[in-house]
Amino acid sequence: MNKFLIQSFFVFVSLVFSISAQAQTPTGRYEVRLVPGAYNCAKDSVVVCVEIRATSADSAFVMGNANFQLTYPSNQLSSPVFRSRGIYSGGDYSLMGLTKTQGTTTSALSINVVNNGVNGAGQMVDVNWRTVACLAFSTTGNTSKCYGLTISATNPTTVVTMAYPNPNDPQNELSLTKEVSQGALTSLSNQCPVNPSVVLSGGGTINSGGNANLVMTSQNNVFPATVVLSSNGGTATLTAMEPSKTLTVSPPQTTNYTIQSVTGECGAGTGTGSANIIVNDTPPDPNCPPSKCIPLTLRILK
Repeated sequence: MNKFLIQSFFVFVSLVFSISAQAQTPTGRYEVRLVPGAYNCAKDSVVVCVEIRATSADSAFVMGNANFQLTYPSNQLSSPVFRSRGIYSGGDYSLMGLTKTQGTTTSALSINVVNNGVNGAGQMVDVNWRTVACLAFSTTGNTSKCYGLTISATNPTTVVTMAYPNPNDPQNELSLTKEVSQGALTSLSNQCPVNPSVVLSGGGTINSGGNANLVMTSQNNVFPATVVLSSNGGTATLTAMEPSKTLTVSPPQTTNYTIQSVTGECGAGTGTGSANIIVNDTPPDPNCPPSKCIPLTLRILK
């Protein structure tokens, strides 16, 4: 074999190997969203979860190393801590870390994922939303209780990589990583706590000295909800165990009851509905109760 053929052969082999290696290198694309969780006004805290998914089945990948960057107004949120860590922490991953930078007007944090797996091992990022982590923030000093939180694309930059085996050296157990294309990043804005909503019903016609029922029912399952009724109708507190309560009243005269106020842990709620009780001023004849006496209609015949 002459020198020219030998050189051509090696060029051909190198080209085939290069194309093969590139074909084995996976690609991916992801999107991230922030999901508001529980708001505990009694403890001045709110929970927000970070979730990730692949934009399509073809872009699914194994999570490699990642830094999820979040920014938020310092006068709304502070002191972030992990409430829970998702599937990209432990096992093939280091314990998920949290880096915080407190600022005067804007603060930032980074959720840090480190893949320690070999030969591309780790948890998938597929088309289903997967929880990266849930964070608890303090809202102390935030009089409005509302907040905004941004998943940052630039400055600071969110970076996600995939993990995959080394196609050039299958015996090398260390995984390779490659940055994944960034898709939509869905942030949160003007997130405010939900206050209780209660509706009032009941009422009817009673005789003087009789009783009637007023029924208060939660409309959005936000508890506790303290309800104060008008016209001395009384007060009741609705809870998850008792989302509906009944008060018995005996008004001396016809009265229309409404909800005067609804109060929850995060502030004033809303009350709707009414209960009108008509009081019959003529007391019943004790010798002829309605259950025994039948009214008669007379007609004079000529």
